[in-house]
Amino acid sequence: MKLFLIASLAILVLASPSCQREDIYKACHNDFEIGPNICDKFNFLSSEEAVKKGCVTPINGTTFYDLSDLPQVYDIEPNTVTIASLITNVFEDGDANFAYASCIDIQDMRGFTSGYAGFTTGTGDSESLIESFTSASPNNRLASFLSNIHEISQLPHCDRRSRGDTSKLGGYCEAWKQEACDENSGFSQLQKDWVFKNYMIPSARYAAQSGIHSPLGQAIFYDVIIQHGYQYVEPDINIVRILTLTGPRESEETEQSFLKRFLTTRRELQCCYRDDVWPASATRSEDLLSLVENFEYNKNLDVPIKLNNFGRTVTGHEDFNKDIKRCL
Repeated sequence: MKLFLIASLAILVLASPSCQREDIYKACHNDFEIGPNICDKFNFLSSEEAVKKGCVTPINGTTFYDLSDLPQVYDIEPNTVTIASLITNVFEDGDANFAYASCIDIQDMRGFTSGYAGFTTGTGDSESLIESFTSASPNNRLASFLSNIHEISQLPHCDRRSRGDTSKLGGYCEAWKQEACDENSGFSQLQKDWVFKNYMIPSARYAAQSGIHSPLGQAIFYDVIIQHGYQYVEPDINIVRILTLTGPRESEETEQSFLKRFLTTRRELQCCYRDDVWPASATRSEDLLSLVENFEYNKNLDVPIKLNNFGRTVTGHEDFNKDIKRCL
């Protein structure tokens, strides 16, 4: 999540406090100025406060919400899958490159954030992915980390600070990169397949629950589920929380109107979150809101698609098979 933004933040550390604030909060001014009027409703809890209050107990044995009550979605149009992935790639990595080999601790209490979808060691998706990989390739370079990742998964779901600890995962990022850059390992393809099944399809099911079926709407829900997740680990920032605060789509409400409300809630959440990582990411909501403003033109995700805050244009001709930035 937000690897490009972290690179920007590293530069900002050298800047003056006033410059740092202006850049980090670029998308948090005017109607999104941080203050009680937009922030009080979120009532964010620190990791320590959440543990003291008591964690949610999952009912399905995983960190992911049960989706059985959501509408079924069995497939998504190939162009929607492609362009939605590329848009989120820009938001995650700064360009449309598929960041299969990326790995970094961005200090968001999620542990190591890795791969093109931002799999994290603290929220359960890295664990699930590596388990699948190890079932197919038992001698892979990441298998040796599973025991320590399993220990993390046994921690209370809301203890984000402890779940984000990477002190026992030395060498993890190098192993991840080696597997992702090994053209014979199949790890990059597995990332794509896993994301489609566990993030793309669930995001479309959440969209369908709100009557959202356009390619642009599905792309927005995909980006939200990639960044915010649908895990019990983070109940104050996940997609379920955003939908709850947005409220249901009204009977006569257009898809465009609902998506604007949904993204407005998300952008407010990003701006109000009490760190320097999430507010910086509000630029992705700002860009998506710009696409929604011209809904009729953008609803089918016809290329080119300009993402102004990131200075990138998605064309649909990008390389899907290799992390060209890291696997040289």
